[in-house]
Amino acid sequence: MENVGFLKARFREYYLKNDITLPPRFTRREYGFMFFDKNYMIRHMSFRNRKMLRDFLVNSVPKHAYYSTAYYKHPEIQDMEEKTWLGADLVFDLDADHIPETEGKSYKEMLEIVKIEAEKLVFSFLLDDFGFDERDVSIVFSGGRGYHIYVRRGDIYTLGSDERREIVSYITGESMDAAKFIRIGEIKVGRKGKRTKYELYPPEFGGWYGKLAKEIAKISQNLKNVYENEGEEETVKEIDSVLKNKKLAKRIVRELFKETQRNTAKIDYLISEEQSKKLQIFSRDEIRDAFLLYVKERIRIRGETDEPVTTDIHRLIRLIGSLHGKTGFLVKNISLEEFKSFNPLKDAIPNIFKENEVKVVSKDKVDIEMGGEKFTIDGEEIVPEYVAIFIIARGLGEFVARI
Repeated sequence: MENVGFLKARFREYYLKNDITLPPRFTRREYGFMFFDKNYMIRHMSFRNRKMLRDFLVNSVPKHAYYSTAYYKHPEIQDMEEKTWLGADLVFDLDADHIPETEGKSYKEMLEIVKIEAEKLVFSFLLDDFGFDERDVSIVFSGGRGYHIYVRRGDIYTLGSDERREIVSYITGESMDAAKFIRIGEIKVGRKGKRTKYELYPPEFGGWYGKLAKEIAKISQNLKNVYENEGEEETVKEIDSVLKNKKLAKRIVRELFKETQRNTAKIDYLISEEQSKKLQIFSRDEIRDAFLLYVKERIRIRGETDEPVTTDIHRLIRLIGSLHGKTGFLVKNISLEEFKSFNPLKDAIPNIFKENEVKVVSKDKVDIEMGGEKFTIDGEEIVPEYVAIFIIARGLGEFVARI
């Protein structure tokens, strides 16, 4: 109970001294809460003004605070039909737990991987492919292991689940055959002979056609860097991590790094040659198609949580400005300009938790990097309060005393 008492006291002080970021049309939203000392969730709540919401947070001290992505005529009614749905934000939830590459990684590494996916989603898909204005798109760190991406625009609110599912299908690219995104023509050989010619669509073609053309050089350069710095075996591992076929990955690597008559590796054609010549380097169709699949997988947004969150027009999502009950981090809104330099292990720590130190005792040895410092907690240690909150909230240690 000391752990719960400590966390509730610190969360309460945060809510006393900080304002919550109210969502647009906040009185039309449903709110839901989970608590430190209760095993159930309270939802179907609404608030008429900022003070009512703040008073609830201070007095009840929730472990997790949520609000609906939807707007309702009567958000406080429990029956979903009687609420009268008016529309919903378009929201994407990217969580490290649902990205295969995060398996076995540290918390810091997980956050770095999921940030790459969030950056691709915002800048490559939402702003580039869909053409949303930067003013319509916002990024929120979830406080845990990922990001929530919002699109708020008049013609978006009334989209149904099917239309939202089509958007998810496009950005994840799961059902797309990369081999179909190349142009097939003919090349004359000799006086009467012909040979099939494969080439990429031009980058300006748009959609996945143009996306493959634009990204193939960059992804090929990344592979070349791995090959030159870490060797053939690591390059095979990289491709195999995506294709799950080591034999085919080896064939791709040997094809890409085979020398040409110019005494350069074939992969250099993918990096620097004009679009019409890039795909001519492959000696076999199956190797070319497998490599294009690898490129597509590196481009697309990965994460199983996208579809259920995005397509559910009644979804509850974390309240911006609230605290995440398993980390003590802020659910933090980030501008597009701030995002590239954003470091959640520093920038999502509430200032109020940086002022004091706390004595904790760990259950096992804990290594964590937070606030720009590395900490090792092995037994009883005195640490900054934000580190103590993280360890206690995650169940990695126990509260001893405030210093």
